[in-house]
Amino acid sequence: MATAALNERLTLQIPLPSPRLAKIAADVLDVDKDLKPEVSRRLISTQDNILILDFQTSTLKLLRTVVNSSLEMVQMVVSTMASFDTESEEP
Repeated sequence: MATAALNERLTLQIPLPSPRLAKIAADVLDVDKDLKPEVSRRLISTQDNILILDFQTSTLKLLRTVVNSSLEMVQMVVSTMASFDTESEEP
């Protein structure tokens, strides 16, 4: 099977309250690997307190679908961290 060109690209930078929470979010989101890396790739990294999501896909429609799904997962992770993170509370 020929590999499709990954011509469509989008990078999102999502600020989080701390580098620790950005790293936790990246680790949680990076568990799910790409099902079809020949048509879609997602790279997750952090820089200080910024969560960086880099998407590459073969079509704009697929890019929209992958980004939407990833943002839903980010929303769930951030919501969960807000509810259960006790280390961010200052004495």
